[in-house]
Amino acid sequence: MLIKRGAEAELHRTEFLGRPAVAKTRVPKAYRSAELDENLRRTRIRTEARLIAEARAAGVAVPILFDIDLAQAQIVMEFIDGPTVKEVLDRGGTAAMEAAWEVGRIVGRLHRAGIVHGDLTTSNMILREGRVVMIDFSLGLKDDSREARGVDLHLLREGLVSAHARATTYYREVVRGYREVMGSSADRVIATVKEIESRGRYT
Repeated sequence: MLIKRGAEAELHRTEFLGRPAVAKTRVPKAYRSAELDENLRRTRIRTEARLIAEARAAGVAVPILFDIDLAQAQIVMEFIDGPTVKEVLDRGGTAAMEAAWEVGRIVGRLHRAGIVHGDLTTSNMILREGRVVMIDFSLGLKDDSREARGVDLHLLREGLVSAHARATTYYREVVRGYREVMGSSADRVIATVKEIESRGRYT
């Protein structure tokens, strides 16, 4: 069953050895040469799978990888059941504040491991049994520069502002969690977020 069709990939509900699963397939692009397209899709699937594994090693809850098929440019992974963090934040209350704080801690763990997620929206985070599970590393990369981390956090802040009425309060909790994990290096990243915002105002 098709769950989502994006510009780069399709997600289908499936099963893997009797367990609920999601198959993510990088779709071919007719405007690219067949050889280039195949290489790009394989490389991106391989990169995404590696980032998921490295995120898990860094203490971030992510889907379990069941199978990687490079020929089909496909990953089969655990299906995560639960509300998105977006839905939790929409409902507000203590659960929303705790989720925002936990998101900050998760982003901190990713950044400390040199991983930039690349698409930090609250729709790419699912709450399961009190833990936030991070999904969709398709735009992720390894980069421990202050700029890359700042852009990642800036995108999260922009996503909060566009989707949630209490964005300022939630972002404050995100920053609190981020500082707890990143320590003194958090200050430089947060300063970069402010620099990025000021660039946007004056361009």
